[in-house]
Amino acid sequence: MSFAPLLTRLAVSSALAFTAMADSPSSAETASSTSSQSSVEDIYVLRSLRDARSTTPSAFCDSTKIGFTAQIEDRYTFKAVATQARDGRVIDAIRQNAGRLQACFDSVPGVADTNFYGEGQFAGVNATGKGKCTLIVVDFPEPGITSFRCFLVLSNLSPPYFAGVLTTNTVKSREPLGERSDPPGYIQPSIATIRLWRKR
Repeated sequence: MSFAPLLTRLAVSSALAFTAMADSPSSAETASSTSSQSSVEDIYVLRSLRDARSTTPSAFCDSTKIGFTAQIEDRYTFKAVATQARDGRVIDAIRQNAGRLQACFDSVPGVADTNFYGEGQFAGVNATGKGKCTLIVVDFPEPGITSFRCFLVLSNLSPPYFAGVLTTNTVKSREPLGERSDPPGYIQPSIATIRLWRKR
């Protein structure tokens, strides 16, 4: 009796079963997909570029609206950030446009905290934010570079979001505008993490 036809049928059957398993989502993938669909938050990592700065703020920064007397008005473009999958290192901080922000700051000599107000859009989501920027260290890691951390508590968000927070890791160089820092080599001014929350 020849076993060749039987072995052929078994091989074909095994191959079909393997293909079906490969094409079907694993339980981990299914759980991840379900978790993503039911998530209460979305997170974005963006780089800001300062396009304009004015020391004579416009009516946009009216104190009755923002809650303080602005000394500076800025305009920013947000850029999508690409990171290396294996370790999260930023490999491209100036990809396509991902949003914009118009912001107001006060700047009181001798005071570490600066009031921060902003209105803008990122990833298609409109937002208003109120918060602060805090000086971390001056002339570090070299002369001409100053480090800050900033935050905005976000409101007036586009649906389905009802709340959020923007936080930044910020550097200021001797060149306040554009991509090139002075001294060179720094991603200025900010890398921002934005968390947006939905109601359950």
